[in-house]
Amino acid sequence: MSAAPDPYTRCPDCKLIGLPGSMDYSLTGPPPDGDIDWSQPVHVSCMICRARYDITAADVLHADATMVCKRCSASVTYPRGSVRVQCTGCGLFLIGPDLDAAQLEELRITEGLAALALRETYLAARHRAEGRSGL
Repeated sequence: MSAAPDPYTRCPDCKLIGLPGSMDYSLTGPPPDGDIDWSQPVHVSCMICRARYDITAADVLHADATMVCKRCSASVTYPRGSVRVQCTGCGLFLIGPDLDAAQLEELRITEGLAALALRETYLAARHRAEGRSGL
């Protein structure tokens, strides 16, 4: 049960618009009626580049465009320029339809670099674990 929708923001690192990969925030009341308590710190990570940063209510971009989900045909609203749009019907993450070729290439490169960094983190943790277990 989700208490508040995830806000679209522009990442200060990669400069791309999207939903957070993760969020840590307080609610104004108990679920399902509570909303994000913007008087408290709201910590997010970028879904695209994995950068961590804080947001305020002023950083939230409002939906001003609509697209149709390719899987379930649900109508989805999103902020124009978003690189990733999550379908509210089936949960599928779609590529934003407003992107030009250069923006699509920037998305591909940024996600690729983030994946490589994540793999290095995993391999380092695995190497440390193997060292502790004497393998």
